[in-house]
Amino acid sequence: MKKQLFYIKDYYYTKSEDDIDVSIIPPLQRRKLSPLDKQALTTMFKVYTEDTEEIIFASEHGEVDRLNTLINQYSESAEVSPAQFSASVHNYPVGFFTLFKKLNIPYLALSAGPKSLSAGITSAVLSRHNNVLFTYTDKLSVSCMISKDSGKIKCSLEDIEAEDEFENFIQILEGIKK
Repeated sequence: MKKQLFYIKDYYYTKSEDDIDVSIIPPLQRRKLSPLDKQALTTMFKVYTEDTEEIIFASEHGEVDRLNTLINQYSESAEVSPAQFSASVHNYPVGFFTLFKKLNIPYLALSAGPKSLSAGITSAVLSRHNNVLFTYTDKLSVSCMISKDSGKIKCSLEDIEAEDEFENFIQILEGIKK
């Protein structure tokens, strides 16, 4: 079977809370964002370019904390906050990003359990578009611009698969693992 090659033009990932910067977002909107939202948006803002044709967003757990809050709220009062509910959906960070940037491009949000990162990269590589902004967010976040024809880092889908996909992918990006 032929290796599926792709290139990474640019990337950014969060190593800690100190790397998060959403100051571009007005305070009234920013205060509604969860820590997961802020991580994802930070990396997306750093990597996005005007030639982005599609966005693929992946997360294993998504807004699990916000969802737990809603479940508790409902079990206590049989009501939930509409604002909290709308922000609890899996695609909230990428939807917010496209609205904030006024983008009219396709995006896909997916979750594939512990293989969410590799499933998202696979979707980006198999996309009909050439410049795909891929973002993965869980405990930490990474975004990269994936291209089929050129970039700083040459990869194959086989390189990504590992026990700890996130750590493995970061090592590939940093040139630690070849």
